[in-house]
Amino acid sequence: MSQTYAFLFCLGLGIAARFLYILTTKLARRTDILPVTVVLDFLTATAVGGALTVYVIMTATVLAPYMFVALFAGYLLTYLLTKRGGKTSSGESPRKSRKQKKQHDKA
Repeated sequence: MSQTYAFLFCLGLGIAARFLYILTTKLARRTDILPVTVVLDFLTATAVGGALTVYVIMTATVLAPYMFVALFAGYLLTYLLTKRGGKTSSGESPRKSRKQKKQHDKA
């Protein structure tokens, strides 16, 4: 039964990791500063890795490959459900920088 709990925890952690990544990406885009983006990405990876490590230590669970598969499957499932198409709501490509947007608005 503990393996089932470990699987479900890792699956939920993968889902939480995707939502945490979405939030930090929005914050990084708002600031538009590279060091902030790097720090937020590092904190996201540390939070997810730390949560998995703490779970394994606190429950004395044997670290198994299915835990990593569940973590990645949870992230992938959430990614597939939350990914955007090729265009944003304003009809522009999501990869345009602010500079390109300003030049486009001037034209």
